[in-house]
Amino acid sequence: MQVIRYKSPTEFLSATEDLRSAEIIRTNLISSIANSVANGSHTYETCYWWAVKEGNKTAGVAIRTAPYGYVFSPISEDAIKILIKEIRVGDPDAKEFSGPRSVIDEIETILGVKPIESEGELIYKLTTLNPVTQQGHVKVATEAHYDLILKWMKAFIAETGIAFYNLEGNVKNAIERGAYCLLEIEGAPVSLGGFAALVEVLGQKIGRVGPIYTPIDFRKRGYASVITSHITQLRINEGAIPTLYTQSDNPTSNKIYQDLGYELIDEIRKIKF
Repeated sequence: MQVIRYKSPTEFLSATEDLRSAEIIRTNLISSIANSVANGSHTYETCYWWAVKEGNKTAGVAIRTAPYGYVFSPISEDAIKILIKEIRVGDPDAKEFSGPRSVIDEIETILGVKPIESEGELIYKLTTLNPVTQQGHVKVATEAHYDLILKWMKAFIAETGIAFYNLEGNVKNAIERGAYCLLEIEGAPVSLGGFAALVEVLGQKIGRVGPIYTPIDFRKRGYASVITSHITQLRINEGAIPTLYTQSDNPTSNKIYQDLGYELIDEIRKIKF
């Protein structure tokens, strides 16, 4: 096995297409991030693009877009060991790791240090959409909604604890891409839904849904189900397989997504040292 650090996201995407196609759901976040850097829609302090190669076959990949932590694909135990060894030499400042639970559990064992933080997320893939009864009107957010969306995203981050850097710039970019929708009831916004740019690998399209946020005052009225159903249908219309991530300890969100027809694919674990 050989560990390679690629110089650019374009080179990385080309060299790892085999694994990303075979594991298109579990590597969707990696593909999405790499594509966003390659097309210039996102910039970061420093980027690391790693792959483990076994002959011409990709055995596993990992990326880091600082100041964010590492994201790992499914990867064998032997490949993890040599990849972590190279990361510790080539990127000694790395302190955060996320990926399939089995992979992150093995990394924790290899490093031999107890993490100061640990959390879980679940990856879902839509099987068949069970649409909900439409309430109100869903519209694409515009620049006029910037202050509202920024306020709600700050509340979302405070509630979930999800790391989000350059929030103002990211919200602005997402609005410009038409990537936020608002559910309005009698003309007033009550719920927010977002979605990522489509990821296509060897003809397969993945459309990630989220974030989904409903302010506390508007909860338990089915609004999150309505906007999630609407955005999911948009992804289907694009010819993509809808996917989403949610925190494993949020039973309300998990029930909403399962009721809509989403199927649990894997558990993601995040750790920080």
